[in-house]
Amino acid sequence: MIDPWLLMTYDRDVACWMVHLDGGTYPMHCGECLEVRICQDKGIACTLELDRHDWYVVAKEARFYLRQKDTYQIHI
Repeated sequence: MIDPWLLMTYDRDVACWMVHLDGGTYPMHCGECLEVRICQDKGIACTLELDRHDWYVVAKEARFYLRQKDTYQIHI
């Protein structure tokens, strides 16, 4: 059984992405590996990175900036 997708949201107060797990929120850090959900039960493996002010993910052959107002579903 695959674990349920976790929510990841941006926290402006600490300027980082937070994962929601077991009733709490925990900060994500540069270099962390995760899988971002793209449709139904499919995700893409990537690494979380920080540019000067913007967070992005690096997949095998692409980079995508994360939109701070969006919520992402992830596996960690």
